[in-house]
Amino acid sequence: MRKLIIFLSIIAIAKAGAQAPALAIADSLYAMGDYTKAIAQYESIKDPSARTYLQIARAYNGKGVKPDALLYYKKSLELNDRQPIAQTEYGRLLLSKSKHHLADSIFSDLAKRFPTNPEYYYQWGRALKKTAVKDTLVLNRKVDNEKIDTSEKAFAKAVQLDSTHQNAMYELAKHHLGLKEYDIVEKISEKALESYPENIKIINILAQNYYIKGWWVEAIAWFNNLLDLEVDTAFVRNKLGRAYYEKRMYPEAIEAYEEVLAYDDEDWGTLITLARLYNFNREYDKAVDYSTKALRYKDLPLDDVYFTLGRAYEFKKEFTKAMKHYQLAVKEDPDNLDAVYAIAVAADNYYEDKEEVVQLYEKFVAQSEKSKSKPYLIRIAKERIVILKREIFEAKKAQD
Repeated sequence: MRKLIIFLSIIAIAKAGAQAPALAIADSLYAMGDYTKAIAQYESIKDPSARTYLQIARAYNGKGVKPDALLYYKKSLELNDRQPIAQTEYGRLLLSKSKHHLADSIFSDLAKRFPTNPEYYYQWGRALKKTAVKDTLVLNRKVDNEKIDTSEKAFAKAVQLDSTHQNAMYELAKHHLGLKEYDIVEKISEKALESYPENIKIINILAQNYYIKGWWVEAIAWFNNLLDLEVDTAFVRNKLGRAYYEKRMYPEAIEAYEEVLAYDDEDWGTLITLARLYNFNREYDKAVDYSTKALRYKDLPLDDVYFTLGRAYEFKKEFTKAMKHYQLAVKEDPDNLDAVYAIAVAADNYYEDKEEVVQLYEKFVAQSEKSKSKPYLIRIAKERIVILKREIFEAKKAQD
């Protein structure tokens, strides 16, 4: 019996010795990135171990063949389910393939086995985002391991274990931004920026936070911060342009929207916004030019574009053209009260027949009172009607 055991041991050692060169060659090919040859070499090994399957999984992942990579990670873990590195790689790959329930089970197991590792809670949170209900959680509320059932709790636990965990703080900030809990977003973002002041994702969240709140000065500062960090996108320029617009910083807004237009020069929304801005900035020829371009690209209805074009002509004191475009706006949308009022104003500046002008103002007042809107313009229109009727009366009296 003893001789048999020795004999079998010698065979096992010989077999392992014979496979050692094959394993070494496969490892070398894998290290050099020659994944196809490495896979072939690993597969030539008889009685593959958990490590062999793991290396095949990594090679397939390196090649971008994700389904085969998942298959071999699973095989490796079936032979040895106590491989935290393999589990981590497998879990991340599962997340990338939207297999959130499997990833949930992987990272929940790792978090329970290694309860002080923040990365496992972060990855678990990524899985729970798709598999669990939403929750509201403040950053510094203590989270009990036994009660982690939402992504927010998992992310918060990661931050409790590592107060510099940027990805977890980003996920928490994004979550609270969605809930419009702006003060919490600000608190989390400031905490994240303490350890990583140039974190683009956090700065982006903070900029959006101020933008949505309508804190335009702060939004401008943080979106410009993104530009300083060379994050120059249509999204950033668009938001920056709107913030400048709201602060009536028209030259700066124009510059931002011109950059947006560079991404798509046929976007009617950007064109009409620029037309309005050029009107505000008293560059009326440009306002006409951009309004005309917007007409070319906008689908129906066109009342918004016609109105802006009319405004440009009115500012240029070309009242005939202004009137024409205001009338086109009303034809497109009879309830466009701004255009109805603008027709009366243009006529007031252009028509000699003031009785017709009075009728136009009265039409606006009646339409606006019916819809219970534009109270400020109603008051101005009524005041103008009184003045015009007095002028008409006095002119007739003078004639008599």
